[in-house]
Amino acid sequence: MHSNSDIGYQLENCRERLTRLCINLCINRHDAEDLFQDTCLRAIKYFKKYNPDMDFAKWIFRICINTYKTNLRRRYTSKTISFENEDEYDLFFECIPETECPYDSRYKELLSAVNRLPEKYRTILVMRYFNDYSEEDTAKLVGIPKGTVKSRLNKAKKLIREVMEGEENYV
Repeated sequence: MHSNSDIGYQLENCRERLTRLCINLCINRHDAEDLFQDTCLRAIKYFKKYNPDMDFAKWIFRICINTYKTNLRRRYTSKTISFENEDEYDLFFECIPETECPYDSRYKELLSAVNRLPEKYRTILVMRYFNDYSEEDTAKLVGIPKGTVKSRLNKAKKLIREVMEGEENYV
């Protein structure tokens, strides 16, 4: 029998969701793997401060987002992150479990549009729609007011709509 005090069990229980979050945040597979490892190491290091009454997934997602932001600040070079080549693009989609995510061209287009968003919009969108957190939970996890989450979601949806409509015009 496992309990909330068993870090190995907790990590294994949310491994798939945490992996998807890392991939959605980083876009690059290697950066996502590094983020996953850094997040797990920090979770292990600070597990003694974890309150078992709190949802473990929310706790570790917050660690992941904070680790991502810290890493991003260190090597921030541009507002958008893109795939270096088509192989990296394909590798990204191979990492997404097919049972949970439709793997078709329209979904690829959507993810491509999400990947072009500035980090502050992409993070909010990923938490809300790819990880099913409420606006309130997203605000807590990211550390911003709920109103800011709402406005960033609206802006992100507008930007995605513009990108998606723009791509349709080229077809």
